Amino acid sequence: MLRRGNRPGRLAKQLIRQVGDTDIALAGAETRPKVLKSLEEAEVQEVRAAVRADARTLEELIAGLRMEIDSRAERRERRTELVKHKVEQGRLWRSVGIQERIPQLHAAPAVRSLVMVVLAALDFTVFAEAYSVITDAEEYSISWFLGGILGIAVFIAGMVLAHAIKGAILARAQSQLLRAADAGTVRVDGEIREQLVTSRTSVAALAITALVFLLLSIAGILVRIQGASGDTGEGPAFLLTALIPLVAVVVELYLHDPTERDEPMPNLVDRRLERRLAKAERRLRIVAAQVEAKVAKIEKLYRVEEAILDVEQRDMGLRHTTDLVLGGGHQIPAAATNGRSTEADREHLEKTLKMARRT
Repeated sequence: MLRRGNRPGRLAKQLIRQVGDTDIALAGAETRPKVLKSLEEAEVQEVRAAVRADARTLEELIAGLRMEIDSRAERRERRTELVKHKVEQGRLWRSVGIQERIPQLHAAPAVRSLVMVVLAALDFTVFAEAYSVITDAEEYSISWFLGGILGIAVFIAGMVLAHAIKGAILARAQSQLLRAADAGTVRVDGEIREQLVTSRTSVAALAITALVFLLLSIAGILVRIQGASGDTGEGPAFLLTALIPLVAVVVELYLHDPTERDEPMPNLVDRRLERRLAKAERRLRIVAAQVEAKVAKIEKLYRVEEAILDVEQRDMGLRHTTDLVLGGGHQIPAAATNGRSTEADREHLEKTLKMARRT
């Protein structure tokens, strides 16, 4: 087979030497191109087989990633169906200007998430220290973390309370807006007016949520007071720590927008899967392109060997058995039989030989 560094024509001349003298030239002239072609096919198959395992691994990875991405997309579609009506109602209410009638502080999602994480960390620390004081536990012990979990529970209760309060404010604003629209003081498109649905709030649910939140907050403060052994100087600190959960409620009350009920969007896991899929597909294309480039190079080298072999055999007086010789020494051009023995073709092959020998 051909290898890098071999001079053009080496394989062709080797095939000529292996056949023998001109006594068997008729058979050799037909056999050598077939041998050359079989060597070319074997070398191409060897190149393709060398990367077949890597390509198969990439194809399996791509198929698995696509299946997982499709599965997650189907789950998002099912969740979208559950909140489809709420999403549409939120869009309609925003279109008639309901956001101007509720307390709202617009902030980027990243800023809001950062603020909530900081407030949750404060609640965790405050209640962890309070619980460790009453139980006389060391820092980062089980009791300390138990108090921190209690602080997270207080934080979650505060978020639920803030959302409930904001929902009550939204329901009142919706009723006022519809009454104004019916009275003609506010202009609302009739088609949109028919689709608007006012929110409903439960006073009992709001009261229970507020009661639970206040009891948890008071319990945390009482624990700190009891563990302070009657030190009256700690009073301002206790008051400050008692206000931390309330601060979280107030901040969420202004940051939360009850009309923003968007459809479920791809999260970090989905984006990571898409990046892995794109990377695997790009790698597969690169491997396929590299293989085809190698195959094209091999085929080009073998075309040169075929041209050199044909010219060498004709220089030795070798011909195919299908070449017919007429009386008077005139030979039928091979173009009438196999399309390779015209004078123009011979000149082209001789030029190819000269160029190959120079390289």
